Amino acid sequence: MNSYMDKKYEEIKGTVNLKGFRPGKVPVEVLKRQFGKAVFSEVLDKVLKDSTTKALEENKIKPAGQPKLDLKTYGEDKDLEYIISVTEFPKVELKSIENIKFDEYTVKIDESETEKRITEIAKNTPSFKDAPPETKAKEGDLVSFDYTATVDEKSFKGGEGKKYTINLR
Repeated sequence: MNSYMDKKYEEIKGTVNLKGFRPGKVPVEVLKRQFGKAVFSEVLDKVLKDSTTKALEENKIKPAGQPKLDLKTYGEDKDLEYIISVTEFPKVELKSIENIKFDEYTVKIDESETEKRITEIAKNTPSFKDAPPETKAKEGDLVSFDYTATVDEKSFKGGEGKKYTINLR
């Protein structure tokens, strides 16, 4: 971690302006006191991402989700030690389908069964016919209409409908 931290301090050294120091001349010890925690968090995050990605690539592991990290030891003057847990995509081997055997079935449907089923569907599905506009709707009719709803005589979003249908029951 120390080498990564030193690189980061050198990187920010040139951009930090602190009272009493010329730009680029702030001592590393002052930077550590001032920005130590923020720099450590940033470096730790970068090192974890880089080392995790490298470990997964080297071991040819394709994670199925976000890896879980369990930090064991870490700190500015310590080596970084952590355990990574990943769920890996399963390895799938493609095999030829030419050797697969299957039974082929044919289904024979009696014509009377087909007619019986069509009659049941027709009986359960009502058919509607257009009625003259002056006809009063009654129970069982399907009514189609347009509407505009208002609150205190003001329309609102979603308060409008075109060709809205309702079955009177």
